[in-house]
Amino acid sequence: MDLIFYLTLGLFILIFGTIDNNIDYDFWARLIVGKNFFQTGNLFNFDFQSWGSTHKFIDHEWGSSLIFYLIQNYLGDVGIFIFKSIIIFLTLFTLTKIIRLENKKMPLYFLFFFFAIQAVSYNIFSTIRCQTFSFLFFAIYLYILKKTSTEKKYRILWCLPFLNIIWTNLHGGFVIGLILISIFTIGEFLNKKPFKPYLIALFITFFTSLINPYGIEYIYFIISALSLNRQYITEWQSLFLIKFYQHIMLKYKIFFFISIFIFIFSIFKNIKQNGFIKYIKKIDKTKYLIILFTLIISIKSIRFHVFFVYSVIALCYADFYNIFNKKLPQKIDKTKEIILFILILISSISHINNFKFVNTVKSSEYPIFCTEFIKINNLKGNVFTNFHTGSYVSYKLYPNNQIYMDGRYEEVYDTNLINQMADVFLAKNYQTFFEKNHADILIIDKTYPIYNKLKKDLNWFLAYEDKNFALFLPAKLKSLKFKSPNNKQTYYDKTKFITNINWL
Repeated sequence: MDLIFYLTLGLFILIFGTIDNNIDYDFWARLIVGKNFFQTGNLFNFDFQSWGSTHKFIDHEWGSSLIFYLIQNYLGDVGIFIFKSIIIFLTLFTLTKIIRLENKKMPLYFLFFFFAIQAVSYNIFSTIRCQTFSFLFFAIYLYILKKTSTEKKYRILWCLPFLNIIWTNLHGGFVIGLILISIFTIGEFLNKKPFKPYLIALFITFFTSLINPYGIEYIYFIISALSLNRQYITEWQSLFLIKFYQHIMLKYKIFFFISIFIFIFSIFKNIKQNGFIKYIKKIDKTKYLIILFTLIISIKSIRFHVFFVYSVIALCYADFYNIFNKKLPQKIDKTKEIILFILILISSISHINNFKFVNTVKSSEYPIFCTEFIKINNLKGNVFTNFHTGSYVSYKLYPNNQIYMDGRYEEVYDTNLINQMADVFLAKNYQTFFEKNHADILIIDKTYPIYNKLKKDLNWFLAYEDKNFALFLPAKLKSLKFKSPNNKQTYYDKTKFITNINWL
């Protein structure tokens, strides 16, 4: 049955891993870093792309940049799709191995995984991002720590320092790994089990974080980044504490509350069977601490939803199984799983047959027409565009144009830049801002109040607009004639990775 389960899971991931063919906003910055490294052998410690206020920066995703650049450069769009699917499958495969640590014969039912994965599909399937590596390493760390606790084979903990070197250089999410080791140290102490091996592993693993291109400065950066104000960054906002998200991401909310309800129900059921005192002595405190920690951070930020769901899959699957298991005859069980496999197989064949493995820059999310307008009309100067589209604009227009800032707000730019940008888009003192900061070209999201303000501003004129974005130029250029950009999406998909950024 395991073979059927893993085949079903693999096909399911392939379907959903290729449905969304959009490219992450920061992917372009990752490609620039990767290209620079392989052409010069160096990493930037300054930002050559921006005319905003920058500082010497630490790139906590530099390793991911190298991997993404190699995949894109040599394997293209298909490589990106396949790589993303492989990473997601390996992550979920590792979670199933954690489930089996306590009960090697525990059946793996696909429907549970289906609902759990669907709850955070927007976070793991939408696009390839650096945090995809953190999700994988979180699962690997959890497996190693749980295996150590279950089998009392402490030598495997020596894997953690070496894995941490890799994780540290791929993504700043390695901090979650250190917290995970800390939780196991405290949990095993509360469980009255040997905890010193975990404490030693934590100590050594922490110091391997210093093995990176920036040394101790990297750690200082991570500490400062944890305290940054990210009120304008969607993925750092709370799904539960902000009114705007009241009717959004309902699948995750349903999974969240059902998980909590079943978890609490399981606790009361065990207390009823064993008594409170015996239950307290018997329970795995480490498990409860992990669930509590991931629960809290998932409430705090959309970005952390995956860690909670993965923790529930790995540590609470048995609780779900024991509640809903009706011990169906083995033949019915097998038939049910085979039917699911066949349905997903048919869906996979149909999907792959109709799907074009081409990553796309959607005109609804990227100012592709405005950017092309600037390029074909050879407009030079400073471009003011929203931070999340900044990397794309820079990738396509440098060296003729520089941007104000892009999505690397915590790595590269002074902390007040993103707040200043937000005020401009909300039409708060935007004239004063443009007087202090020289902008030659404005690319504006039409949903913001600044769009209508600029249409009435005598210092600027609307040179071009599409359905979602508008391009404003200084009024002195109004008499010039401009070429219109290509309006076919296929053109932008074919030319998306063409750039003039080159160090050879």
